[in-house]
Amino acid sequence: MAAEAAHHLGFREVIPDQSALVHWRNITIDTGAAQSTLQDIKVPEYGGGYAYKSLSPATRNRYIYWRVCHDIVELWEESLDHDFVHNHVQLRFADTPVLEGLSVHETRQYVYILLATVSSVHRIRLPHPNSTQATKSKPYSILSELTFQTLKEYHNLHILNSSAVGAGEGLPHTAGTHLLAGEGGDAVFVLGQTGGTLLVVKMYDLPYSVFTETIKNASLMNRLFTGFVPGMFRGLEGCETVTSLVVQEVAGDVVAIGICRDGKVRAWSCSKLQCILAHDTLENTAEAGRKLNPGAQRHQIRSCGQGEDSILGVFLNFTEKQLLVVYQPTLNLGQITLSHIKTLYPPQYDLVDFSVTSAYIWTLWTDANNETQLLYAPVNSGEGCKNPPGLSSVVLEQPPEKDVPLTDPFLDPREIYLRELFMPNRFSAHTLRKALGIYRRNMDMSTLIDHGMWKLQEEVEAALRDQVEARLTSDLTEEEVTQITIEAWATFYSHTLQYHQVGHKPVGVIGVGADHLVGIVRKQVVSWVRPMDALEVVALAPVDSLNVASLDGVLSEDTVVSTAVVALAKPLHLVRQMVPSEVAAAFTLDLYHLQPPDQVGNSITTSLLADNATLATSLAQQLASVSGLVPGLWAYLHALQLDMGMPDALTLENGNLCVPETLSGVLCGHAGAAIVSAVVAQIAKGRLELCRDLLLLQQVALQLGHQCRLTPEASAQLRSTLLPKTTLLTQAYFALLHVSTTAAIHPSQGTVEVAKRQLAALSLNDGPSGIQMPPNPGRPATVLELYFLGTGGDQARSLMAPSVGEASEGTSRNADGGWAQLLMPLSTTLAQLAWPISRCLMLVEWLVWGGQHGAVQEYVRLLQPWCEWNSCSRKFLLGVALLNQGEATKAAQLLVAAMEGVVTEDYLGVKVAGGAVDTPADQLRVMYCLRVIRLLEQSGQPALALQVAQEGVAMASGDHPSMSALYSVIFKHHLELQHHDEAFTALLACPDQHRRRNCLRQLIVSLHDRKCLTTLVNYQYGSLEADVINILESRARSADILVNNYYDLLYAFHISKHNYKKAASVMYECALRLNIEGVGDKGLQQQAKCYLACLNCLHHIPPQQAWIIKPLPKSGEEDTEQELADRKSSSISPKRSSDGESVAPPLSRRRPQVKVLELPHIEREYELVHARLKIVKTQPDASASGGPLSAADTISLLTHGRLFTEAVRLARLFEQPITPILQGLAHTCIHPQNALNKGNTQDENGILRESEEAQMWWNHLRELVEGEEQSNQTVLHQAVTSVLLQHSTTLPTWLVNSYMVRNCGELLRLYVGHGLLEEAVKLACQYIDGVLGHGTEQVGLPNALHAGAAPVWLPYTALDKLLLELREVQQDTHFAKLSAELHGRLQKYNQELKSVSQNRIILLQG
Repeated sequence: MAAEAAHHLGFREVIPDQSALVHWRNITIDTGAAQSTLQDIKVPEYGGGYAYKSLSPATRNRYIYWRVCHDIVELWEESLDHDFVHNHVQLRFADTPVLEGLSVHETRQYVYILLATVSSVHRIRLPHPNSTQATKSKPYSILSELTFQTLKEYHNLHILNSSAVGAGEGLPHTAGTHLLAGEGGDAVFVLGQTGGTLLVVKMYDLPYSVFTETIKNASLMNRLFTGFVPGMFRGLEGCETVTSLVVQEVAGDVVAIGICRDGKVRAWSCSKLQCILAHDTLENTAEAGRKLNPGAQRHQIRSCGQGEDSILGVFLNFTEKQLLVVYQPTLNLGQITLSHIKTLYPPQYDLVDFSVTSAYIWTLWTDANNETQLLYAPVNSGEGCKNPPGLSSVVLEQPPEKDVPLTDPFLDPREIYLRELFMPNRFSAHTLRKALGIYRRNMDMSTLIDHGMWKLQEEVEAALRDQVEARLTSDLTEEEVTQITIEAWATFYSHTLQYHQVGHKPVGVIGVGADHLVGIVRKQVVSWVRPMDALEVVALAPVDSLNVASLDGVLSEDTVVSTAVVALAKPLHLVRQMVPSEVAAAFTLDLYHLQPPDQVGNSITTSLLADNATLATSLAQQLASVSGLVPGLWAYLHALQLDMGMPDALTLENGNLCVPETLSGVLCGHAGAAIVSAVVAQIAKGRLELCRDLLLLQQVALQLGHQCRLTPEASAQLRSTLLPKTTLLTQAYFALLHVSTTAAIHPSQGTVEVAKRQLAALSLNDGPSGIQMPPNPGRPATVLELYFLGTGGDQARSLMAPSVGEASEGTSRNADGGWAQLLMPLSTTLAQLAWPISRCLMLVEWLVWGGQHGAVQEYVRLLQPWCEWNSCSRKFLLGVALLNQGEATKAAQLLVAAMEGVVTEDYLGVKVAGGAVDTPADQLRVMYCLRVIRLLEQSGQPALALQVAQEGVAMASGDHPSMSALYSVIFKHHLELQHHDEAFTALLACPDQHRRRNCLRQLIVSLHDRKCLTTLVNYQYGSLEADVINILESRARSADILVNNYYDLLYAFHISKHNYKKAASVMYECALRLNIEGVGDKGLQQQAKCYLACLNCLHHIPPQQAWIIKPLPKSGEEDTEQELADRKSSSISPKRSSDGESVAPPLSRRRPQVKVLELPHIEREYELVHARLKIVKTQPDASASGGPLSAADTISLLTHGRLFTEAVRLARLFEQPITPILQGLAHTCIHPQNALNKGNTQDENGILRESEEAQMWWNHLRELVEGEEQSNQTVLHQAVTSVLLQHSTTLPTWLVNSYMVRNCGELLRLYVGHGLLEEAVKLACQYIDGVLGHGTEQVGLPNALHAGAAPVWLPYTALDKLLLELREVQQDTHFAKLSAELHGRLQKYNQELKSVSQNRIILLQG
């Protein structure tokens, strides 16, 4: 490890963000000690840590830390690769101080924590992560298994009895613990007592047993002195009292090695219970033989390793001086001896703790100013080692400034202080909460834990607002109010800073793990020590410690250049010392406000040189002494380039991530990401300050000129090359620092979903992984940290994999994924990914899709004035961010402006536009426009999408294949914005016929839905007219006619084109559909209007052309499909070819039947609808639906509704019989009160419904019978008479007279058939009288019975039936008289008939 140590130029502390509030799980253990025990002994406060053996990913980069303060032990477990919960435990040993010597050990199955108190020893056994990982879905902390029951188990706890503790030897004050080798879990505790004896407790597991033994003082005289001299005279601590000890296994024996008060290292065998080594530590030093007096601090000892490979470090504190002596134990003939390695003479500081590793010895101090110092030295200083022989300082993280500079005039002091207080990795939530407690003493601070930093910030603002308002009076001026506000915030900041300093007080230094990690355990945080690069050494190390030998070959292979680099370090340090903190803050503020760094540096330099002549002289002398000023400056600038002069190299090949297995998952936890992010922030801040100093130094050289012995060539090179390059680097590092210190926001689930949809709209499948936020909301992570937790971590690991592989080739240093060797390469690679001067755009892309839109705006703003790399791509991403923030207009402008870079920038041309390397420029622009249009459409911005599409059309050539898509977009968004004329123009301009037809369909549907029918009809479609008709017909036939009646639109379209026949066809088809689908009287009215419109159109064309073709229910094509479906569903097996494949059956050759309709046909259909309307009008309760009705059905409904005139008219029109109509009317005459429309006083026939109703119905019946009955026919008379007679109604006189005239015999038959014998007899008698010449015309006879006249007919059959009926009722006198009367008339008729017959014969013979 000595050779390994020689490669480190220096070390620097890094404090990762640990500002979240911690939930401690408290467990109290009562060991039975007396309450006064705490007053009897004082134990030191200390801390430590343990690194798991890197046997698997579950234990890689995993640590257990502890802090011990009196009777409280704080244990917490942390992994840099995973995130844990419930990993903080606070153990309180009631009234029992905890001794130093706490240790952690691991076996394959368990992890053991060994600790000792003044009255007990504890072995805490927890399951090993590897043994439980298979049963857990994700890594978890083993401390979550630690419970009160675990601590109180009898085989893990042993209480020291009074005989073992005390017995004149005093209480234990120090301890050492050790776990024996093997899997048994046997532990050894060695407690050093103030009387000089050692108490050894051996705890065995199988079988469980505990042995307590005592090791007495080494010398007999000391024992006698201790036994006989009272304690009040000799004191409790003798020269052999152990002040610190460690326990190791040497040659199979457990050995306790301790440093005693007399400065000797002694070793005791725990098996032999005797001292086996006593070594004077001064004999191997320059102080050999001198008597040194013990100092105020105790001597201490630390060890590293086991057995003969171990190293011992001994700290000796004397009044005269302090020493650090390093030994290596060796075994010689069974005897332990100490081999001296080196002696160090540290400064007269107060030692806090020290640790020994195989490579370095680390010491933690507090100096006279109460500031922390961490000094280190290599264990072995071999030949060729470049490290200084003595102790070197580690550059520790400086605390925040005591005063906040109020240099920004654009911000309120409150905003400045809030920014400083709640900056990531500045003050912890615990510190802020304690400072707030001064102002809110009655507030329950525990309620702030679950609400995060935003709630804490609100409470701080409210508290200080109350504080300011309490001091305000009415007579204060605005300046005084501002001053009071500043004082209040400054006071709170001061309280916070004090609590912060207390929380960062160190309690221990740890060297853990096989990769020799070094950390500092503080009261609230744990910090780590990392190696520095050459630039950090030059900028931060003391000037006197710099030498060419240490930097030879680091910044330059040329010795002359290396000499110039070292020589320039002195004036650079001088410049940094002479720049006040206010000026440095103003410089940073000017950079934030986009001021040119060279101009700002020039003004600062001018001011410094003018105010301090001594400074000018010193700088001039130092610069004049530098040989090779320009090459030295070039070396600095070259080292400052994170892109190493190759901006295009920082990209992933083909965009593929290839992370080796050894690096997979390394530093993937929030703690690991916090370390990497903190290192990047350190690098950015340190190099920004170095750039500033270089800028000022070059300005000094230019202003002093000849005083610096600057040649004209060097001056010209400074002005033309070096100064612009330094300016560029300054701006780049400021942007890097900004992104590494900007707090991230937690995107909502809606924001994440929007990002996914936008990625889909842009066809970007490699968006960022899920946004990971710290599990504790009280910790504000930076955007760079979240980027590393997302895709940035895998990208950095993939990029650094080749270099790590080369560096570790032939060794196993990085085989286990230890982060000590990976930290700096990984941090540098992450910084390179965020480096603005490169073609790499991964960071900005992730910020956009990760919901960090505010950070994107700020980052792009800082880069826009000067960074020419990816300028158009940044505009595009900024446009997306603004689009998500609701600033759509600005976003569209940026998205259009970014179109310039589709040819020059691969991100836009290849990734966004989806083109290739050889894609033409015009095509790339059009493809980019289409992606942007989809993005704007997805965001609900049709007007802006239209604007982008118009831009694309303006720059693309007319024959471009994607022009149709652009015109379709223009049409679509004009239509959405109701710009109908513009949409129609875009439709006509679209070159693709298929797209044009689709657009035409959308236009027609939209105009119809918006009721813009006049606009639709008046457009001049030209060659698209047939498509318009087809679309309208298709929509009309497919749409619900009751909701969207496209037939009206189609009718209007044909009328506007003077195509009356097609207009008539459209209206007739609409009428047919309404006849089937129409509902209610409204449907009938629409149907009637359609028929009238159809008739009207046909009347406008010549009669010979006034016809239409009746629409078929199915087209021939549809019939064919139906036939095929029927065949397919039938049980007939399909026909197959010789290959076994199904053969389609032959298509039917049946031609569809065509029916021609002329005006009369259509008029008749209209009359049916008109009649139904009358029915609905007169009978509101009558159903107007039910499908089409025939003429007979309609006549029946009219008859039922007593619309007899209309029914008769339809019957004549459709050549239907009117007999049922008159039968219905006759029935109405019989029952006039059964009217269907009682609410009306008059119906369609004009008949009153009151007292004259019956007479009116009879009159109407008379009119219809007399008017409709044809001559020489009695069909209507017979039907009416039959109805009346069936209901026993007396026949009206007019009916009888009319019937007698038309067919008296038929009337007689009706009388006889209905049993009206009296009326039949009277009618028969009257008829016979007519035959005989009395009233001949009244019975319808043309002449009477006469020999010279025509024969006269007599209804014999009816008369026979009548006579038979009368014969049956002869017993009735009345009917007997009627029968006699009829017989008399018949006899008279017979006599007359004989006479006429004889006369006829005579007449014929003569």
